[in-house]
Amino acid sequence: MPRYLPYEITKSIEEVITDPELARKVIEAIEKSLSVIEEKAKEQKVIIKTELKDELTKELVTKDELKATEERLRGEIKTTEEKLRREIEEVRREIRATEERLRTEIHRWRADTIKWMFVFWLGQLVAFVGILRFMLK
Repeated sequence: MPRYLPYEITKSIEEVITDPELARKVIEAIEKSLSVIEEKAKEQKVIIKTELKDELTKELVTKDELKATEERLRGEIKTTEEKLRREIEEVRREIRATEERLRTEIHRWRADTIKWMFVFWLGQLVAFVGILRFMLK
C-alpha cells in the first residue's frame, strides 16, 4: 500500500529541489521508505503482540491449570475431612472409655463409702449399747 506524503511536505520538497523529476524521485523514495517502515511496523506489531501474549500466558493461570489445581485442592480437602472424621471418632471412643472408667470408679467409691458408713454406724451402735449397759448397771 503506497504511502503519500502530505501536500505541505510535498510542496516544501518541490520548493527546495527545483528539478521536478528529481523532486518527484525524492518524494517517491520517501513514500516507499514510509511504506517499508509501515510494513516493518506491522510485522513488529505481530511479533510484539505474540511475545506479549506468551509473557501474559506465563503469568496468568489457564483454565486447565485452574481446574487441575481445583481438583487437587478438592482431593486434599476430602483427605483432610476423612482424617478429621477418624480423629473425631477416636476422640469419641476415648471419651466413652474415660466415661466408663469414671462410672466404674464412682460405683466403687460409692460402695466403699456405704461399707465405711456401715462400719461407722455399727461402731456407733456398739458404743451406744456399751454406754447404755454401763449406765444401767
